[in-house]
Amino acid sequence: MASPGETSGGLDRIRVTNVTRVCPEITSTTPQPNLIKLSFFDVLWVGMPPMTRLLLYPSAPPLRSASHSLISSLSLALSRFLPLSGRLAASDEAEIAFSADGIAFSEAEAEGDIGRIANHDVYDWEAFRSLVPDLEAGELLAVQVTGFAGGGLALGFAFSHLAADGRSIWSFVESWAKICRAGGVMKPEVAGAAAVFDRSLIVCPSGDSISRQFIKRLAPSYPLLPRHTSSTEAAADLSRKTFVLTSGNIKSLKERAASITTKVSTFVAIVSHIWITTIQAKKLNHEDSTILIFNADCRDRLQPPLGPNFFGNCVKVCTVKAVSGELIKGGGHGLSFACMALQEEIRKVGENPLEDLERWTDVFFGLPEGRMLLVAESPRFRVYDMDFGWGRPGRVEMVSLTLDGHVALLEGKEEGAVQVSIALPPSQMDVFASLFHLV
Repeated sequence: MASPGETSGGLDRIRVTNVTRVCPEITSTTPQPNLIKLSFFDVLWVGMPPMTRLLLYPSAPPLRSASHSLISSLSLALSRFLPLSGRLAASDEAEIAFSADGIAFSEAEAEGDIGRIANHDVYDWEAFRSLVPDLEAGELLAVQVTGFAGGGLALGFAFSHLAADGRSIWSFVESWAKICRAGGVMKPEVAGAAAVFDRSLIVCPSGDSISRQFIKRLAPSYPLLPRHTSSTEAAADLSRKTFVLTSGNIKSLKERAASITTKVSTFVAIVSHIWITTIQAKKLNHEDSTILIFNADCRDRLQPPLGPNFFGNCVKVCTVKAVSGELIKGGGHGLSFACMALQEEIRKVGENPLEDLERWTDVFFGLPEGRMLLVAESPRFRVYDMDFGWGRPGRVEMVSLTLDGHVALLEGKEEGAVQVSIALPPSQMDVFASLFHLV
C-alpha cells in the first residue's frame, strides 16, 4: 500500500487519500479480557508474513458513501472480534494485548478501470498488491478500500496468521458484511453468534511448553519480528493465474477418481489433479521427490471438540510425500495414488489431530524448492456471499501467493464451482494451463 499522496504499482495510478484508526464500539455487553494467551496452533505461524485478501465490487457506490458505511459497521464488527483490534504484547509470552488505537483503515483512489482486473482471465499481481494494505509490526489487521474513477470498489485486508486462520477471518468478514448490509444494526440475528477466543478450551497438557518450543525454533528473537513485504524479487518473478472448475468439471473429475478408487471428496479430487498437473508442468524426473502441503481444520477433531464459533487458529499442517513417477502413471493410476495418499493423511488427522505435535514445525524446514505444492484456503468458505449492501463481489482473490507452487482454493462465483489460483514460474504456467482443464 502507498502512503497518503503516493502512487503505487500495477494500476495506472493509485493515491491513498486518508487513513483512519477504527476502534471497536465498546458497550456494556462487550467482553473485555486483558490479554489473550495464544496457543500452539497460533504460534505455529509466528514470523510468517501477513495474509492478504482482496474483494472486487464493480457495482459498488462511490468511495465516500461506502467508506462511511464500512467504517461504522467495522467498529461494530470489531466489538465482536476484539482480538483483531489488539496487537502482540511486547513480552516473551505469545499474547494479544488490547489496544485503544484500533486498526488502520485506508481510503484510496485509483485512476484505472476495475473491469480490467475483475475478469478472471487477468491476474495482475502488482495491481492486486496495491489494493491491499501493509500490516505494521505487532498489529493484527489492516483494511484498505479503493474507489475507481470509472466506478466500483476494491476492499483489501491484511491480517496476521497469529490471530486467525482462514475459517476465523472469513467469519469476521461475513459478520462485518452482514452488519454493513443491515445499515449498522447490531443484533445477534444480523451479526451471528458471538465469537469465542478462549484458548484454554484446547485441551493439551503440554501445550505451553510446545508453544515455547515453536517460538524458539521459528522466531528466536520474539517478540521482535521481521517486517515482511511480498514484493520480493523471487515473488515478482512468478506468474499467477486463476482457473475456475465448474460443477460439471468437478463431477467429471470425481467420477474419474471414483472409477479407480473409493469415493473421494471435492477437495481430494481437485488437489490431486492440481498436484499431478503441476508435476507435469515442471517436467520433474520420475525419481524426483515432491511434497503436498495443506491445512486440516481440527475444531471438530479435538477432544473435546471446539464449537463452530471458536475464533483463532485451529489447523494442522499436513504433508503428503511422493515420488513424481507415482503421480504421473498412465491409465488414471497416478490420480488414484494421489487421492488415496490424501485420504490417508486426512484419516490420520481425524484419528489423532495432535499426533507428533512437537515435530509440527519440521514442515517449514528443508522444503524441496520447485517441487512442493502448498494449498491454502478452502472452497468451503462462502467468499462470494460477502455482500456489504451493494451485491456480491465480482472477484475474490488471495493476494499472498508468493511461493513457487502456492495454490489458493476458493468457492467459485457460480453454484458448485471452485476457483483455483496458482503461482508458478512463467515457463511452467502455460503448460499447466494447457493441461488443467483436461478433466
